[in-house]
Amino acid sequence: MNSNQKKLKQMIREEESSITDQEFFTSSAFHQYLTSQTRAATGRYCYGLQALISWDESDGAALAYTDSYKIYLNAANRVTQSFPSRFLRALSLVGMTGHETAHLLFTDFTTRNLYLTNLGNGSFYPEDPSVELPAYQKNQTEILDALQEKDKAVSLTLQTCAASLQNILEDIYIEARMCAAFPGSFRKGIQLNNLRMLEQIPDLHEQLSRDYQPFTIATNLLLAYCRSGTISNRYHSDSEYLDVLTDGMEYIDTALEAPSIRERLTATNCLLVLFWDFIKPLVEEMREKLEHQDETEATEELQDLLDQQIAGGTPIPLGKGGGEVKNIPSAKGGAGTDPQDADFFSFKGRQESLKEAEKVMAEEGGRIALAKTSAILDGNDPGVTYASQYAGTGYEDAASDIARVLNEAAAEKAQAAYEQQLTEELQKAANDIHYGNAHAGIHVTIHRVQDIPDRLIRQYEEVAPPLLRASKRLQSSILPLLKEEAEGGKQKNLLYGRRLDMRSFHHKDGSFFIRTRLPADEQRLAVGLLIDESGSMGWGDRITHARKTAIVLYDFCVSLGIPVTIYGHSTDYRGVALYSYAEFDSVDENDRYRLMDMIDRNGNRDGAALRFVAEHLAKRPENRKLLILISDGQPADTGYRGTEAEADLRGIKLEYARQNIVLFAAAIGEDKDAIQRIYQEGFLDITRLDDLPKNLTLLVKQYLK
Repeated sequence: MNSNQKKLKQMIREEESSITDQEFFTSSAFHQYLTSQTRAATGRYCYGLQALISWDESDGAALAYTDSYKIYLNAANRVTQSFPSRFLRALSLVGMTGHETAHLLFTDFTTRNLYLTNLGNGSFYPEDPSVELPAYQKNQTEILDALQEKDKAVSLTLQTCAASLQNILEDIYIEARMCAAFPGSFRKGIQLNNLRMLEQIPDLHEQLSRDYQPFTIATNLLLAYCRSGTISNRYHSDSEYLDVLTDGMEYIDTALEAPSIRERLTATNCLLVLFWDFIKPLVEEMREKLEHQDETEATEELQDLLDQQIAGGTPIPLGKGGGEVKNIPSAKGGAGTDPQDADFFSFKGRQESLKEAEKVMAEEGGRIALAKTSAILDGNDPGVTYASQYAGTGYEDAASDIARVLNEAAAEKAQAAYEQQLTEELQKAANDIHYGNAHAGIHVTIHRVQDIPDRLIRQYEEVAPPLLRASKRLQSSILPLLKEEAEGGKQKNLLYGRRLDMRSFHHKDGSFFIRTRLPADEQRLAVGLLIDESGSMGWGDRITHARKTAIVLYDFCVSLGIPVTIYGHSTDYRGVALYSYAEFDSVDENDRYRLMDMIDRNGNRDGAALRFVAEHLAKRPENRKLLILISDGQPADTGYRGTEAEADLRGIKLEYARQNIVLFAAAIGEDKDAIQRIYQEGFLDITRLDDLPKNLTLLVKQYLK
């Protein structure tokens, strides 16, 4: 392991202990982890589904939602951040991802939208409610009469309230389906979030004291019952809310166990009848709003009120641009199919789910370390195996997964810090070089892209495939030679040597000798590529062909283990501008994407740029160093042109030849005579630009032999 890798590993270890929640959860490593989780659940039917993570600590910030194309998560949400360890917080986000994925798998969006549209227009779907309890007959009659009279205040209020009630029933149903289908990390995360959301539902006495709307009080009690099978009433208050909820339990339990959304919609209609006395105050408010606002504004205000006072609810997904969400068919079964394990929907199943979550909390509550995956039995009765109670190995896998993701996030941060240090060291090296009298007073600035934008990655992936195939073809002939050199072995059928091969005496060409080669202990070649990025390189796609050459040469060298550095050079208002695309000591594996930032810019002061890259090469331990310049003309900068510039370049070529650095200039423009006059035997005439990548790669191959 070289010193750079050792340094990076030390930086990663230091980052692991100091990385914050915000850095960890918003890292690309954690994003990729959650994305892989949801893609595993949705399979090949929803290619491209992604989990995107933000950090929003503002009041009223969302928990999670999906538009069926992406799952959006707020890692700073109040539920996730309430857990005492990072492992539990990570598992909470996995659970939220599982919840949104479950909607895409198991919610029948088309039927739900039809239901709400009909109700907003004044009619029930799939049928009018039929509540047989005598105490609610009056409610049922009032609702049906109001809808028949096209009372818009009633229909819009019922639509908004129905959406909240149906959403609760739907959430519990799809979560149970998800837990049954995916008993690993998704189930654990969903159970943890359920436990915490249940704890965050205000007690009945607290809701009454805070003047909650009657409908939201009843709905919170419904939510608590659906999540736990119990009602939050620690002060044992006698209340009409409890009576109504008790009367509705038969409808609720039937809805939660029903595989068809139609049965949950029917139960929602019946709950509207039972809750009618609690809904009436909202109808009157809606009636007043409609006198001054349009229907959309009035409905949105009512929805905002319900969202503020109903605890622990998450929105049903909306399609992209507000359109309808499409279900994802799945090998696990899509919306409307029978669940795999009905026990999850029962009162007993909900109680067992909470107990499992409480056990995880007990195990993890005081533990921050993420790498501890084998000690989940600590403190338990030795006669009871905790994993068997917790449905397989999902919990242990989740712990090791999060430990791995933490390491990846720390590596991501450490690599960025290392690359920043590398840029600073390069600039220091540039400042320490004596560039000669021809460049007196000229400042050299090193530019290196730190954070790789997505556009560079997309551009690379668009153009690279045929170029990489060309690189692989060029590698094929040299790879056996390098492998033989690295591994050592016997060379047979030689025309001369010290040892005879007795089995080769029958050869008529005299190839009777054999030689044993020892494994090579050191690299034979390092390569530097310097590309002119002056304005004239934009003519005739010259910079495009130079960029293609850089892609091929970089892949060729990296694939064969040849150290390579690639720079572009131009001028700016301070002097010489150098652009670092590939570095010998880079560790972030993004140099291939940096090559796409190459472009024609300003002037070219070749001597200073050549001297910097030559000094860069001179520090390498390899026996041979090859420096290739791609240029379309003579140097052209203020005070640096003509015979003085040519003399400077010839002097640089001679100086570094003494340090075993071979310099070649690939002339790709019309000023080839001047370039040949400067570089003499190091001149390469590239007539066809399409041949540039192949010719320069063949040049590198020549110096490997």
